[in-house]
Amino acid sequence: MSLRIQREQLIWIAVPIPTLATFMNSRLSRLVSFYRDACDPGCRVASYRQELSDKLKGPHQLARDYRDYSVSTLRRLVFSRDQEVREAALWALGAVGGKSEYAFLGPWLRACDPGLRQLADRAREHLLMRTRSEHQIRFAQRIESSMANSHWKSASRMVDRLVVEHAHDPQSWLLRVSIRLCTRQWLGASQDCRYLLSFDRDNYRACVFLGQCYWYMNRLGIAKECFLEAARIYPDCSAASLANKLRLSA
Repeated sequence: MSLRIQREQLIWIAVPIPTLATFMNSRLSRLVSFYRDACDPGCRVASYRQELSDKLKGPHQLARDYRDYSVSTLRRLVFSRDQEVREAALWALGAVGGKSEYAFLGPWLRACDPGLRQLADRAREHLLMRTRSEHQIRFAQRIESSMANSHWKSASRMVDRLVVEHAHDPQSWLLRVSIRLCTRQWLGASQDCRYLLSFDRDNYRACVFLGQCYWYMNRLGIAKECFLEAARIYPDCSAASLANKLRLSA
C-alpha cells in the first residue's frame, strides 16, 4: 500500500462524520441560546414586544438565522421532553408563526407549567401584533384616545368601522366591547363577546368581559360561570378571584 493511500485513510478515519443527532443537538443549542438572549432579565428593554424587536431586528430575522427551523419543526419541539426547548419553541412560534399558530398556541394557555402558559399568552399577543398594519394600529390608537377623552360617540363610530375592516382580529372586538361596557350597552357587549369566542374559543379576555356583562345585567350565576371559564382557559388571569368575590352559587 502506498504512503499516499495510507495517509488518506488516516485522514478519513480521523475526521468524525456528523450524525443526525449531533446536527439536531447543535440546532437545538442555537435555538435555546437565542431564546436565552431574548429573555435575558438583564436586558434593558422591559417590554416583550420591544425586546423581540431589538433582538430579532425584524419579524423574519429568526427565520433567516435559523432556516432549519420551519414552523412545523417548532410545533414538534413544543412537545419536547426538555423544558427549555419547549419554552424556546413556544417563544419562536410567536416570533415567526402565522395565523394558524395563534390557534395552535391556545391550548398551551392552560399548560401545567405557569412559565409555558405565560409564554403562550405572550406569543399569541405577538402574533396578533405582527398581523396588524400600521394604519390599523394608528386607527386603534385614535379610538383609545377618544375613549380617554370621553368622546364616546366618536369612539363608537370609529370602532364600528374597525370591526368591519378587521373582523378577524380579536383586539378589534375587545375594543368595541370596552366601549359598549363604558356606555352601558350590556346586551351589545355580550353579543360581541360571544361572537369573538365563536372564532377564538381560547380568548379568556372575552370570557372575563362576558362575565362583566352578565354581572351588570344582574345575572350573577352566569357571570360566575364566565369567570370560571376564563380561569379554566388561562389559570393566571384574575377571573377566578372575581368569581369567588361574588360568592355566588354555581
